[in-house]
Amino acid sequence: MIRQRNKNFTKLPESELQIMQLIWDMDRQGVKDIHAGALMSAYPDEIGHLALTTVLTLISRLQNKDFIRLEKHGRANCAIVIADENEYKRKAAADFVATVYQNNTRGLICALCSEGILAEEDLAELRREIESDIK
Repeated sequence: MIRQRNKNFTKLPESELQIMQLIWDMDRQGVKDIHAGALMSAYPDEIGHLALTTVLTLISRLQNKDFIRLEKHGRANCAIVIADENEYKRKAAADFVATVYQNNTRGLICALCSEGILAEEDLAELRREIESDIK
C-alpha cells in the first residue's frame, strides 16, 4: 500500500517538539498549571539551558500551530493541550516513512534491525500484531 504525505500534518521543529513533549508529559501527570516557569522547574536537565524568553516563544509558536491553547491562571499563561500525542506520533511516523524512505517500510525495518534498534522481541511482537490484524 502506497501512502501519500499528509498535507494537513504540521511537523514541529525539534525545539518546539521538545517543549510539546514536556507539556504532554506534564498533562499526563495531571499538572493543571503548565507554563514556562513550571516547565523549566520540572525539567531542568532537558530545557534548563534555555532562556525563559525562548521557552515563552516556543510555547507561543505551539499555540499558533494549534497544539495548545493558553489560559490565564493568575499571572501565568497556562498551556491546555489540544493536539493528541499519539495522533501526532502516528502522523509523524507516516510522514517520516513517506519522505525519508519514500514509503519503503521494508527498508525502514531493515535499517532499524541493522542498527540494533529493533530487537528480536520487538520483531516477535510485530509478527503477532500483524497476524492478529490479518485475522
